[in-house]
Amino acid sequence: MVKKQQNPKKSSAKKVTRKAPVKKAPKGVVQARKVTIGIIATMLAFAAAAVLVYLALGAIERAEVNERKDRIMAVYESLAIDQDGYVVQEVNVFGDKRPYDWDTGRTHSSSVVYSHGDTVSGTITELDAAVKAAGFTFIEEPYPDTPGVIQYHYKSEKGEYLRLTVESKPRAEAFQTANLMGELDREKIEQIRNDIDPNAGPVKVTIKVNLDDNNE
Repeated sequence: MVKKQQNPKKSSAKKVTRKAPVKKAPKGVVQARKVTIGIIATMLAFAAAAVLVYLALGAIERAEVNERKDRIMAVYESLAIDQDGYVVQEVNVFGDKRPYDWDTGRTHSSSVVYSHGDTVSGTITELDAAVKAAGFTFIEEPYPDTPGVIQYHYKSEKGEYLRLTVESKPRAEAFQTANLMGELDREKIEQIRNDIDPNAGPVKVTIKVNLDDNNE
């Protein structure tokens, strides 16, 4: 009689998986990493601060430009010019300082150009009164002997400068046309002077405002 072979008992012991030991970085390497991270963090902080300063300065500059432009616009509004009688032809009003390229001590003025249906003398009389009523004081007439063109300079108590120029359009356009056609010789100049009254209308009116100087 053959005896059955008994199966060997399965071992109840679990296999133990051993983890590979973690290698620690040398102490010097760890310190170097900490220093590098600290430097990067400092650089990022400085960069963020620089951006904030740049944005703040930009906001201040924009506020100053807007404030200056508002002052200039207020000057034009104070003149209370009749928009029906004075037709706006060109507007160049700005708040930032714009020095000349060839002379940084002088700045460009804001300007508004109008057309008006009256004589030179009638227009200058009307606008001179309006400028003075707005709080400006007459300073000078720099070119008193220029036929067909009158220019007055004014200054307000706030240090604002205003330049008023009134020019005969028929006379000025006659000179410009002759020049463009290559006909502006001495004979043509004398002809225009004799044929066109320097007081003739309509007129071109230019009003310039400057908050910095009167050196334009």
